[in-house]
Amino acid sequence: MGRFENVATLARPFAGAVALDLACGSGRTTRALLAADPRTVHAVDVGSTLDDDLLLDGRVRAHIADLDDLPLDDGTADVAVSLNAVEHLADAGAHLSEVHRVLRRGGTAVLAHSDWDTALFTSDDDALTRTLLDRFVAHAPAGGSPTDGFAGRKLLRHAARSAFTVESVHSWADPHRRFDEGSVAWKVATGVLAAVADEPQLAARAAGWIEGLRRSAAAGEFLFTVTDVAVVLRKD
Repeated sequence: MGRFENVATLARPFAGAVALDLACGSGRTTRALLAADPRTVHAVDVGSTLDDDLLLDGRVRAHIADLDDLPLDDGTADVAVSLNAVEHLADAGAHLSEVHRVLRRGGTAVLAHSDWDTALFTSDDDALTRTLLDRFVAHAPAGGSPTDGFAGRKLLRHAARSAFTVESVHSWADPHRRFDEGSVAWKVATGVLAAVADEPQLAARAAGWIEGLRRSAAAGEFLFTVTDVAVVLRKD
C-alpha cells in the first residue's frame, strides 16, 4: 500500500462512519477512506483542489477552511487523517485541538507526515544529491513558510503536547521507480530546482542532476523513496 492507503487503514474507518480528510489536496486520502464505505467524508483544505468526481460523490462534503478552525460541530466525527499538513501550519497544537474537538469520544486520529530529509534518489553523484536535498528541506518559498524536512520525526512531540492519547507510531519507506511529471520524485526534484534558483552555479548542476535522474529512469535503474511517519491518536 502507498501512504494514502496506509494512513486511511490506520484511522480504522468503518461502514457508516463520519471521516475527516484534513489537508485533502486532490483527494487521494479521501479515496482511500471511501473504500470503507463511510457515511460521510469531510474533505477540508485551505483551497479548492478536490478532484471533480469526488465533488460529485454523495458521500463527500468539501470544505474550504483553515485547519485550526474546522467547520464541524463538537463530537461529530469518528475518524480523522491529517497527512502532510503540519509543516504548513503556524500552530500544530491549534490544529490538533480542533481535531480533538470534532472527534467523538473513542475516536481515532492519524497525524502523518513525510520526513523529506530522508529522501533517497538513485544518482551518479551522492554528494551533490545531499547538498541539493539540504537546500530543499531549508527552502522558504516566496511568501510561504520554509519546508520542514524533519516534520515526520517531530510528530510524536506534537502529539505528546495534545489532549490525545498516543496509541501507536508507525513508519515506512514508500518506494517509487517513476520519474515523470506528476510522480512524487518529480515533485521533490522540481522543489529542489526552486530551492537553488538563486544560486546560478548550483542551479546549473541541479539541472544536470535531473537529466541524470531521467537517464536512470529510462534505463529502468531509478529508485526514489522517502520515510513516512504516522502517529495514531485516540480521544479518551
